[in-house]
Amino acid sequence: MGKGGPRPAEAKKSAPALRSLASVFMHADVADVVLMVLGLVGAMGDGMSTPVMLFITSRIFNDLGSGPGLLQEFSSKINENARNLVFLALGNWLMAFLEGYCWARTAERQASRMRERYLRAVLRQDVEYFDLKVGSTSEVITSVSNDSLVVQDVLSEKVPNFVMNCSMFLGSYAVGFALLWHLTLVALPSVLLLIIPGFMYGRILIGLARRIREQYTRPGAIAEQAVSSVRTVYSFVAERSTMAQFSAALQESARLGVKQGLAKGVAIGSNGITFAIWAFNVWYGSRLVMYHGYQGGTVFAVSAAIVVGGLALGSGLSNVKYFSEASSAAERVQEVILRVPKIDSESSAGDELANVAGEVEFKNVEFCYPSRPETPIFVSFNLRVPAGRTVALVGGSGSGKSTVIALLERFYDPSAGEVTLDGVDIRRLRLKWLRAQMGLVSQEPALFATSIRENILFGKEDATGEEIVAAAKAANAHNFISQLPQGYDTQASYLPHQPTTFAAGVCMQSFRWLHFSACFCVHTSTNNA
Repeated sequence: MGKGGPRPAEAKKSAPALRSLASVFMHADVADVVLMVLGLVGAMGDGMSTPVMLFITSRIFNDLGSGPGLLQEFSSKINENARNLVFLALGNWLMAFLEGYCWARTAERQASRMRERYLRAVLRQDVEYFDLKVGSTSEVITSVSNDSLVVQDVLSEKVPNFVMNCSMFLGSYAVGFALLWHLTLVALPSVLLLIIPGFMYGRILIGLARRIREQYTRPGAIAEQAVSSVRTVYSFVAERSTMAQFSAALQESARLGVKQGLAKGVAIGSNGITFAIWAFNVWYGSRLVMYHGYQGGTVFAVSAAIVVGGLALGSGLSNVKYFSEASSAAERVQEVILRVPKIDSESSAGDELANVAGEVEFKNVEFCYPSRPETPIFVSFNLRVPAGRTVALVGGSGSGKSTVIALLERFYDPSAGEVTLDGVDIRRLRLKWLRAQMGLVSQEPALFATSIRENILFGKEDATGEEIVAAAKAANAHNFISQLPQGYDTQASYLPHQPTTFAAGVCMQSFRWLHFSACFCVHTSTNNA
């Protein structure tokens, strides 16, 4: 059997790693590829500038050390090296600009595209996904903000920093071997000592920082619950116990913070190894000058290249941990983006009825919520609502009143039986078209952080100003809206939610056939309407 090829287990392990890293760049388009290529060139050029500077510096030191044998020749060499440093400065400025601008620009573009696709994918999911997969809305918000910020930070800073440091390492040791390979070869093992601080910072410190962030979620949750339920806290006189729970939750974070401080002190203090390596290079370099005729400027430049290259490699490798975190974040986002829900609101499949009368019927429907499969809500449920009829569903909490609306809106599908609209199973109808025929005012209405006018327009996007006013009058909301200083342009977050949301529902009536108001408390005048 041959021994040259990779083992199957290693190949399987490396393939997912490459795919995971590629997920960070999955939202790049052609323009982003161009920006990343230019940024890559800039990062490599930025990293190579230091080794080139050391190479020119070695020539300057050697010229200065040899003394002005011929004044004209000495001046010519000094002017040439000074001119080379000016060209190097201009080139380094250009490369650094490409590195900073291109990577920051493409990171912003890709992160924005990721956020847009993720939110579109979340809004595409069915209600079952939020019941089973998502513990709270904070998880969705966290993925939209934190995960995309992790990827953006890696693309804008960590990737160019890694490329720049690797380029500096390779360039420094290339200059070292080109100028004085004896000293470079002897000092090469010392690069391991220079990598240690970077690895310590990359593995221990970043790991502790992640644990601290995770630990802070517990006291954060306690504070969030206390503030959101502050009336309950006051009524039970639970301020002292809440503070005790919050303080106890912070103790673990404080303990991890002490560990982080100790690890950071050891990591930063270990940079003193640099001076030990310098001492060895100076001692060995002096012997090369005395017994082998090498020049002092060359020894200095090579010694500096060895130290700078080793530190650059250690700093570059510390970014590998960030790559892993960004890959995990990108995969979490991509998992949601690629998920196709059972009830797909973006699907164009399905029929559209030419004429809708509005007759609704539930035939032998059986249903239980996905989060509580052991608790049946409907068993052989039958209901027929003729077209044009107003029907009120009355019952205790948990009797299935809201479930009727949820099944009709196709938030869920029944496990048995069927729900029909004008005799057609609603599962055969195009979902967006079906929901466009219905208007719903929920029991606990929510308003968007915008004006009253725009909130009402959610009921009908192309409604005219007269239709908006008519809808508000039908919801008995026009009078109090007109008395506001800014009228319909007032921000809705400062207003009673029920009347304004009801106006949005009324605005649907001009073109929707089915209207639901799942509410137990409306405006007093509306209650008599």
